[in-house]
Order: sequence, then C-alpha cells, then structure tokens
Amino acid sequence: MGGISVFILLSILMSMFIVFVVVALVVFAYMLINYIFESIFLYAVSKANHYKYPITSWIPFYNKCILGKFADKQGLGKLLCGIDVLAFLLIIISYYATSLPDGVNTMIFFLIIILLVLSFIFNVVLSHHIMKKVTGKFVDLLTILNVLTLGFSRSIILFIIRNQKKLK
Repeated sequence: MGGISVFILLSILMSMFIVFVVVALVVFAYMLINYIFESIFLYAVSKANHYKYPITSWIPFYNKCILGKFADKQGLGKLLCGIDVLAFLLIIISYYATSLPDGVNTMIFFLIIILLVLSFIFNVVLSHHIMKKVTGKFVDLLTILNVLTLGFSRSIILFIIRNQKKLK
C-alpha cells in the first residue's frame, strides 16, 4: 500500500510542476509578444521622425526611454527604464543567490512585485499619453482595455497606430 501513496504523491507533484511550466511559458510568450510589437512601434515612429539611430528602439531597457520621449514624458520614461532594470536585477539575484536568509528572499520577492506593479502603471500612463495624441476621444476606452487585458492590448494598439502622422 505504501507504493500506491508514493505514486499518488509523485503524480500530484508532477502535475504541479507541469502547471508551473505552462504558466512560465505563457508569461514568457506574453512578454516576448509585447516586446516585439512595442519595438516595431518605436522603430517605425523613430524612423518616421528621422532619428539618427532608430535601431536603438530594439534595446530592451532603453526602449522605455524612447517611449517616454514619444509620450512627451522623458522623466517618466527614464524612471520606467530604471524600474525595469532594477526588477530584472532583483529577479536574477533571487534566482542565483540561493544562500540568502528567508527574510531577505521574502523582501526581494515583495520588492519585485512592487516594481512590476509600478512598471505596469507607468507603462499604462505613457501609452495613454501616446494614444491621446492619435486617437483623441477613444483614448479612455483604449486605456481601460489596456488595464483589463493586463497590458497585452497596449503593445498591439501601439503597433496599430505606428504610422499615424500625429506621432511626429
């Protein structure tokens, strides 16, 4: 009878691991899709505005500074870049520093959550300002859609409006 209980326990643990892997893959795909659409938007607008190096819109953290520039909120773009870099560094530290005390790990975890929420809020604000330049009266509906889809629609909406003349 002991073998059956071990088999059941291991199957439960494998199921939990599979759920974790699926969630991690979905989050990775979400981040990759958002990055690609946002970078295409920034590249197209940089090229239309005759920036010297539009290819810099593909640099992962620096593209937030460029996003802030197009939203006429350069300070917020730089702050968002710093928040994203800090969150990335904390994620790397929490992954590789396994010998840290539990209190430090907990503090790092909560700090990462706070930084990710701030990053989401600042991304919504910057996108709102960019969409306000182009769409005008529909900007509030698009921002609500952005928040309800947890930012997934943000990059797609920016991708759709990338060729508008009002972004210059």
